[in-house]
Amino acid sequence: MGALSVRVESEAGAHNQLRYKAYHPGFGLNEARMVFDSISISRFLSLQQKNTLISQLEGYLSDQEVRQLRQRVQTRDCLMQNEKLPQTLLMLYRALDVRRYLDFTYCKFDLDGRQKPVKQYHRILPLMVIWEKEHYYLVALNPDHPEDDQQRNYRVDRMTNLSLSVKFWRKVPSVPLRYGQFDMFPAKEKCRVTFRLHRDLLDLAFETFGTNIRPVVDREKDDWIRFTAEAELSTGFERWVLGQADKIEVLDPPAVRLRLRRLLQNLCDYYRD
Repeated sequence: MGALSVRVESEAGAHNQLRYKAYHPGFGLNEARMVFDSISISRFLSLQQKNTLISQLEGYLSDQEVRQLRQRVQTRDCLMQNEKLPQTLLMLYRALDVRRYLDFTYCKFDLDGRQKPVKQYHRILPLMVIWEKEHYYLVALNPDHPEDDQQRNYRVDRMTNLSLSVKFWRKVPSVPLRYGQFDMFPAKEKCRVTFRLHRDLLDLAFETFGTNIRPVVDREKDDWIRFTAEAELSTGFERWVLGQADKIEVLDPPAVRLRLRRLLQNLCDYYRD
């Protein structure tokens, strides 16, 4: 068995006492900075929770290193949707470890800005926890749905009253997990869509649709390109297109153009004087 190498520092205390600290040399200032920054930017920890975690980690550092870490990443104040998120995540990880079904309550905001229960779930089979677009999601199977359509993705910060249910012995199907192309939730409808977009959005096109698309120069508008890709037709798709303002246009098929035109008409109606 190899010996653990540590660094020991001491400092004088009251009544001729000496205080000693032992530090693991593999956890130094650079490692601590990455961990501290990750804690600082978390949207799901309150300021008190962040300070508690950071103070615990400071026990692994010397006083000089702690002073160097006082300048941390600053974040804007944000809405704390669920201060019990760390405990919820621990429960999810435990359910995954011991292969248990989950029971929980799903919540949404009411008009007073408080999370209120909207539905009870029972015997949900957890598959994994993932991080997507600044939120934790539980990917799970819900037996209340048809066998070929049981995957559901739940926002973890909206889950409360979690409890472990019975053990599951069933074999989890080996089908690939489904994620939405434009948000976490996949759409049932897909089609080949031809886009025209400004060259400024070329990186965005590859990041969204992958590097297998084949953009070509658009001959009608300078500094524009066009390409065809398979797209999920969801509200996320519409938000993605409209979110690019006047730098993107759907050329084909006509049904998708009509879908966007109707949405734009509704928006115009909202703001018509």
